[in-house]
Amino acid sequence: MWRQLLRFGMVGLLATFVHMMIGFLLIQSTWHPLLANLLAFTIAFVVSFIGHLGFSFADQEVSTSSALWKFALVALVGFACNEVLLIMLLSEGDLSDTVSLWISTGSAAVLTFALSRLWAFRTPHKVGGPVDVEPSANLTNQ
Repeated sequence: MWRQLLRFGMVGLLATFVHMMIGFLLIQSTWHPLLANLLAFTIAFVVSFIGHLGFSFADQEVSTSSALWKFALVALVGFACNEVLLIMLLSEGDLSDTVSLWISTGSAAVLTFALSRLWAFRTPHKVGGPVDVEPSANLTNQ
């Protein structure tokens, strides 16, 4: 579990870094922050999905199509939260556009991690199959 968490964090950090750098560069190139964020999100989504499917959850028995639509939904929920928070921060005017983007993207990353771990990339349980338990719970009392 810890290895999977570490891998998820590495991919998430890479995708967040891609998102932030593209967003930053576009904002610095006079793009509107919301449009810059949308393009940055789209590119980071591709990086994130490929990384999670092939690295973070490579040992999971999850179909690509199932994971894709679930992760897309998770990412869209995260992006919606990101955009709403970004709009709120920009409307306050107390922070720079770039700092606002960092805050909104970081917050969305936390939400996306939780939903991905608990739902999008979770191995489906087979009816009547073994239940996911901790290894120490498999010990039998004799």
